[in-house]
Amino acid sequence: EVGKSVYKVNQPKTLSTGLGRIDFVKKEIDITTHAGKYLLAAGERSDTFWHEMTHAILHDMGHELTHNEKFVTAFARRLNDAILSAEF
Repeated sequence: EVGKSVYKVNQPKTLSTGLGRIDFVKKEIDITTHAGKYLLAAGERSDTFWHEMTHAILHDMGHELTHNEKFVTAFARRLNDAILSAEF
């Protein structure tokens, strides 16, 4: 859930382009499980998930960086690293 939007996360084996995508209208996020014929590592899938969630959060905020791939990639990578290394 992002704001008032609930996104469904799909995990298709492949996508026509990239490792993930988001559809703001259908409220769906696709995260591929494979890159070509190779299974994606959990960390890479997690990074892709947070990349798409960053798009969703920025979209919900009406932020101008929603479609800025350079920013979204850099932010999501740092977020993913923080989450994966957190110890509680």
